[in-house]
Amino acid sequence: MKSIFIKYILIIFIFSSIIACTKNSITKEEIVPEKAKFNGQLERMFSKTKLLCFGRYALKVPVESKLIIGSNTIDVEKITTKNLHSKIEKDIEEIFKKNKSAEITYNLEGPIKNSWQLRYYNSIHAKEMKFLFFKTYITKGDFTFIAGDAVDVDIGEREEEIARRQLLLAKNIRLRDTEEIPSDPGVCFEHGFLAENLYKEQEIDNVGIHFPSIPDITFSVSSNKDAYSDHSSEEFEKRLRGELSLLNRIQSAKDIQGATYPKRNLLREGKRDVQHWKGEESLILRPDGVHDFEWALVGKPKDIANPSVLEVKMYTKVAHNMVGAAEAASLTDEEAIALWDKLLSGLKFRVKVPGAPPGSYYIDPDQPAQ
Repeated sequence: MKSIFIKYILIIFIFSSIIACTKNSITKEEIVPEKAKFNGQLERMFSKTKLLCFGRYALKVPVESKLIIGSNTIDVEKITTKNLHSKIEKDIEEIFKKNKSAEITYNLEGPIKNSWQLRYYNSIHAKEMKFLFFKTYITKGDFTFIAGDAVDVDIGEREEEIARRQLLLAKNIRLRDTEEIPSDPGVCFEHGFLAENLYKEQEIDNVGIHFPSIPDITFSVSSNKDAYSDHSSEEFEKRLRGELSLLNRIQSAKDIQGATYPKRNLLREGKRDVQHWKGEESLILRPDGVHDFEWALVGKPKDIANPSVLEVKMYTKVAHNMVGAAEAASLTDEEAIALWDKLLSGLKFRVKVPGAPPGSYYIDPDQPAQ
């Protein structure tokens, strides 16, 4: 689903690596040994684990861990049936507030029972280009799932095709308990699950993990299956050649900034495979005592097994949603690396997807449950 209605919730630790470029520098660089061990607290935390699912992924984490949902392909709000129409009215007001030339073309009951649908042009220019927006509200129990679409349409057949797609989506959404890990292909999102095995639409997931026992640690995963698919062929080729990889981006910043590039303690940096994803990592200790860890894959648009964007970040010394705000990091360098390695190794597809080799997923729907 190519949704431009995604709710962009700020997860500060996804973007805060930008801050690193503004910090005071230090001169020492050292490499921490690759094999780092857990301390007693981390051992106790991981003595009991569970899976958390988001999008098509699952992550093995300590039982205490909490999943924080950021921007997502399917938006979720807890709206009562009584208040749903008020919500829709507010959304319509917001459409016209952004552009007075917007036009609502459809504002009626949706494709299934307990649903509602808006179709609209968000401006006169969008209408001229026949760029139509869809927003479908699907109520399941106490929650309303909001699915969007935005398409360049030829009025008539194409519009009906999109309407059918929204109908299929509405039918395939169901409620899901936070701890439930579905065994069939599809997409996990907050309070819900979309059964889906066509893999044709856009899929975006941004989540964070909170650990109550070590509250200054944040761990986040960001995925965008079809990012950059509309870029020029030149940019696309650069991505395929790895010129836009994490390490190349870091080196480019060094080349541009020269002597002003911040010095830092380099803990580990280089190629790093996570399952079948051949990515790169950079683990640094910032001058303010923050562990700033990043791993990234350069994938291919439309390749479900190797999404265009798959990035993982971890920070220490976090407080009040601000990186660096805590008095001190709760983990040493070696402990932070050990936690990073443990969490990365537990990131897999929840269910086998086309092109994913054995070992890169937790559940094979074609195999009987053990």
